[in-house]
Amino acid sequence: MTQEHMTTQDQTSTQAGTGTLGQAAQRRDCYYCTKHRTGEDAPPGGWLVADKDWLVGHGPAHMSLPGTLRVESRRHFTDFADMTDAEAASFGRLLASLYRAVRPVTGAERIHLLATMDYQPHFHAWLYPRAADDPRRGTAFLHHGFECTESEAQAAAAAIRSHLARPAREAHR
Repeated sequence: MTQEHMTTQDQTSTQAGTGTLGQAAQRRDCYYCTKHRTGEDAPPGGWLVADKDWLVGHGPAHMSLPGTLRVESRRHFTDFADMTDAEAASFGRLLASLYRAVRPVTGAERIHLLATMDYQPHFHAWLYPRAADDPRRGTAFLHHGFECTESEAQAAAAAIRSHLARPAREAHR
């Protein structure tokens, strides 16, 4: 990657044993890096999580069921294998908290995790809630269109945000 394609971000990331990675690298020609840098194309209802490694928001209404979340890495990388140990650990903890918040809001029996990075080569993962009464299972569920209204997306985001604000011990009840 050439220097003209790189910029930096205020967040820093470290990995045990390798020291500081420095400021998180971002690419100027990457959709996700650009939106994180400029604040453009914010998710419906705003960011639900914005920590040093991840940004989480409701998916765009035109391609999401109510309660669908998109997890975006702050640092530019494309694959699970490219995560630092700290990012991998924080991703696991983040998923657990998101699943605990999405289930009661959506009534989902299952939440499907999908990460391909085929269209946009920047790490991002989708969480698609599947209701118990949906007859499709597994990839059959993922192989159909999803859509909701902007107001449904915003309402789901607000409800998920309130569940995320609860202490972890309360979320397990």
